Amino acid sequence: MAAHDDPVSILRETYARWVDTRGSDCECWMDIIADDVSLGSLAEGAPEVPFTMRRTSKSGVRAYLEDLMRDWEMISHSMGEFIAQGDRIAVVGRAVWRHKGTGKVADTRKVDIWRFHNGKAVDFEEFYDTAGLIAAATP
Repeated sequence: MAAHDDPVSILRETYARWVDTRGSDCECWMDIIADDVSLGSLAEGAPEVPFTMRRTSKSGVRAYLEDLMRDWEMISHSMGEFIAQGDRIAVVGRAVWRHKGTGKVADTRKVDIWRFHNGKAVDFEEFYDTAGLIAAATP
């Protein structure tokens, strides 16, 4: 498997691009996901953070990212540990975001679980401090 086909390499490059653009380039994620991708978030669409509802398509993931960037500003995002087994990759790190409406900061450890098939991400679940995210979004 060439490095550009290796899911860990793909994710390392994509997270780096995401951080380099401070979250303003959603295309980095669109480039690596399948059309029928599934995205789940620990907050599960809570009223304070509706962008976190489950998405089941590439256009749904694009809407998730657009809604995220509309309401939140990336302060820092560091995903430094990549653990792969079979078609799954766990990515461990920390994310710090400021809610644009409240000015409050959510600082959370974060774990993302990815599954790849035929070189594309088909499943993504994110785990973080849900209470902290909701508190930052609450006036």
